[in-house]
Amino acid sequence: MLIVAMVFWGMSFIWYKQAYPEFKPITVILFRLLLSFPLLIGFSKLIKRLNKLKRKDIKLFLLIALFEPFLYFIGESHGLLYVSSTLASVLIATVPLFAPFFGYYFYKEKLSVNNYLGILISFAGVVTIVYVDGKMGNAPWYGILLIMLAVLSTQGYAIVLKKLLENYNALTIVSYQNLIGTFYFIPVFMAFDFKGFIDSTYTWKDFMPVFYLSFFASTVAFIFFVQGIKKLGISKAIVFTNFIPIVTAILAIPLLGENLTFVKLLGILITISGLLFSQAGGISGFRMYTRLRKR
Repeated sequence: MLIVAMVFWGMSFIWYKQAYPEFKPITVILFRLLLSFPLLIGFSKLIKRLNKLKRKDIKLFLLIALFEPFLYFIGESHGLLYVSSTLASVLIATVPLFAPFFGYYFYKEKLSVNNYLGILISFAGVVTIVYVDGKMGNAPWYGILLIMLAVLSTQGYAIVLKKLLENYNALTIVSYQNLIGTFYFIPVFMAFDFKGFIDSTYTWKDFMPVFYLSFFASTVAFIFFVQGIKKLGISKAIVFTNFIPIVTAILAIPLLGENLTFVKLLGILITISGLLFSQAGGISGFRMYTRLRKR
């Protein structure tokens, strides 16, 4: 289940690219959420894991949905307009590196030497990927900043998440945050994408990448990941997420025609090595990021 989940999440960067010739980013996100949140809520009810929301926690749910999916998807989806799917997946994979620092600032969680060394190693790997022969190549700075908006949004998400996990399980949180996030995106879609959407003609094949994102990346992958953690535990399961960039890099070659040069491959390996190194020894700060999967 974990391997399948990683493949789906790695493929999500490719499905975005495949959807963009026909749809704008906001349209893709809205339709992705419209399909995923009823599936997640239905599954949660089926297995009796959907908690009832308390009135005092509504503000926290509104805030967590602002970070994810709203700001996260704004950064990720628009960033993918300018950077390759491989580079985007590598940058997103650095999310666990920053979690201990935010955990220390907000919750006084301890940092280890591995935290510092891991982020330095991974940063060197990202720089290796971005700079090819001393140039930025096809990765403009604003595209990288948009992806980093997604990375930072995840940190805000993790801070609010820690409070919500005291009373709710992971499926409940993700189900309702996607529901609320849908309402965040509707006015943005109406303002910017609606006219272009209704004025265009589409075939069912045009909608397939959006369906894949909704069903496989936003629904099935998450359910599989939660189930995998129940069998292997958090520390073993979380390591699998470091291989998402590898999945994206390999599959982007035949599906998108992206080139995987030796320099890019070296950068990916350095980045993932830093990620693995930062997790060695059970880093206390990293627990904030992984606590979503605990329930």
